[in-house]
Amino acid sequence: MATAFTYNEDLASARNYLRFRIGDTNTTYRRFWDEELDAILVKVSDDVEQARGVCFAIMAQDPDRLMLTKDGTAGAFTLLALMNLYSRRSAEWHAS
Repeated sequence: MATAFTYNEDLASARNYLRFRIGDTNTTYRRFWDEELDAILVKVSDDVEQARGVCFAIMAQDPDRLMLTKDGTAGAFTLLALMNLYSRRSAEWHAS
């Protein structure tokens, strides 16, 4: 399967808006492939906020996705702190 990462700042597509909402806009340090986001969006009927919660849950469970940040720490955050952050965001989304 071919994999691609695309992002356009116009946010016209659900995928671009989802990338923007989860902070996955840097082509060098991508967290999700287009095909992954498209599959998530299909599962949640293009509901970007639901897809955002799914993405946070995935990132909270998959440290390899977070290691794709520039230095593996995303500035002052440690990997563990990032996983905890995404876990909390996922829990908040599920509670709403």
